[in-house]
Amino acid sequence: MVAKMLKFIWSYVKINIQSGMEYRWNFMLQVVSMFLNDIIWLVFWYIFFKKFPIINDWGFIDILLMYAVLTVSVGIAGVVFGNYLEIARIIKNGGLDFYLSLPKSELMHLLVSNCRFTALGDLIFGFIIAIGFISPIKWPLFILLCTLATIIVVSFSVILGALSFFIGSSTELSRNGIFGLYATSSYPFSIFQGMTKVILLFIIPAGFVTGVPVALLKTFNWTQLGYMILFTIVLAVLARILFRKGIKRYESGNAIVARV
Repeated sequence: MVAKMLKFIWSYVKINIQSGMEYRWNFMLQVVSMFLNDIIWLVFWYIFFKKFPIINDWGFIDILLMYAVLTVSVGIAGVVFGNYLEIARIIKNGGLDFYLSLPKSELMHLLVSNCRFTALGDLIFGFIIAIGFISPIKWPLFILLCTLATIIVVSFSVILGALSFFIGSSTELSRNGIFGLYATSSYPFSIFQGMTKVILLFIIPAGFVTGVPVALLKTFNWTQLGYMILFTIVLAVLARILFRKGIKRYESGNAIVARV
């Protein structure tokens, strides 16, 4: 079952990238522009930490680890699950009908049927940082953490997008929420304290996207990894349940329109 799903996802990734390569220069421009954007942010942090070497136990090397995890995770999300930012818009515009007619999981098909080519720039950038600053012995952990962070990002976006089933449209909420997640994930997690840290762990899960992974890459802790895995599972299950319940409302709404 898992092997078939992975094969299905990989097939879509290849098709999406081949489609993008039909306009090669535009494709390359999107990838390079995002890669350069990531470099600019890293230069900013380098200048900042030259003046302030340590911020609440975080140094520039921690920023490198943070960006490696963040850009690889966002890169995977964009390349593999390219529609994760468009769920609310698709539901609002009635575009979900197409996916409901297909035999595969509606949610999975919706997510993988698009590719955000700019995310390749993130992915390349993140792996370059990882190759340069993460020891080979930590690579299995790094890949695991990036996988978990990707699931968290996509699941969080699914939850926000699925709210369109219940409130009419969550397009702006979804976009603001996910970009808020990106923004807070790209700052040293150690600067957040008290209730803010709780919010960034369990409401806007930036802490589990970069904060916890950086801590684990610095000092491995089985308990901390267990909490991250548990949180990822809970969030993914919640996203799926909310989407499935939303589909029932969406289908019943279409049925009412059809009868009228």
